Amino acid sequence: MKLSKNARKNWINIFLILIISSAFLVWQFRDVNMQQVKHEIQSVNLWWISVAFIFMFLYWLFEAVVLHKSILPTFSKERFSSSFRITMIGQFFNTITPMQAGGQPAQLYALLKKGIDVGVGSSLLLFKFIIYQAMIVFNFIIVLIFGLHYLLNGSLPQVKYLVLIGFTVHLAVVIGLILVGKSRRFTTKLVHMILKPFNWFMKKERIQKIQATVDGKIATFHEESGRISRDKKLIWSACIYTSLQLWAYFAIPYFIFLGMGISNLDVFMVITFHAFIMMFATVVPTPGGTGGAEYTFTLLFGPLLVSAKLLTALLIWRVITYYSCIIFGGVAMAIPDKNKVKPD
Repeated sequence: MKLSKNARKNWINIFLILIISSAFLVWQFRDVNMQQVKHEIQSVNLWWISVAFIFMFLYWLFEAVVLHKSILPTFSKERFSSSFRITMIGQFFNTITPMQAGGQPAQLYALLKKGIDVGVGSSLLLFKFIIYQAMIVFNFIIVLIFGLHYLLNGSLPQVKYLVLIGFTVHLAVVIGLILVGKSRRFTTKLVHMILKPFNWFMKKERIQKIQATVDGKIATFHEESGRISRDKKLIWSACIYTSLQLWAYFAIPYFIFLGMGISNLDVFMVITFHAFIMMFATVVPTPGGTGGAEYTFTLLFGPLLVSAKLLTALLIWRVITYYSCIIFGGVAMAIPDKNKVKPD
């Protein structure tokens, strides 16, 4: 069966992810006794690993709730199962694209297929993404208030620079997204600037027609953005569910360690480390932050665990928090969405 261009690109990204991950693991753990790793894997308590996966499922579930609540005011017949499917499609493309750049466009395409206007769909996803980025910054500040001393201990001097990089990038993204969502003039100028190179190989009349269409969609986009920004109940609800989503994710490694019989690690230290890993890995310009995620996990948890346990924990962690998104996101894409919607 011949694969489409997009399918081939997705498989290439997944292959690249596996190559980068494998290369890092082979280099970082080249001296580890693999028999010990095999023993560690066989000794894992699957009940605690199941709890870790349940928390990963909660991470997906809370994001789907935010998306669903955002859609309902305009499309009251939207089904939660459809919102969850779109969430998992976003998870798939976030995982296989650099800096999670593919998730939003993929979700927008899924919304368009349901019959939602591009301007409305864009504003819904922008709202969700602004809330998500803002809550990452807000909750990371809370984590730092109580857990900064874990990150800045003497054995990890380079971490303070990584913290600064991750925090600065996420804060800049939030500011940029708010500008796009609030200022119609800024958004219009930005889009027209992006369209300028098309003047080199397209007729002037064609460009003007495209600009007129785009301007109409921008108007719809900002009209919907204005409605959402006035819905304080929706905003607070989205903030609460997104925070729950993030804290569910932050806690996952703690249950993995319990499953490996490691019960002497402070739970808030583990949460602090994982919050930082999440913040930094998402700004690494490789598909899914591959390489950066493994590096920071090893950097932070390496001094606390022997090599065989560290490698085992890293493998389980990547399967639960990363490869599960590819597997279940791929399944979600294969399921057709028959829930077409129309504005109320």
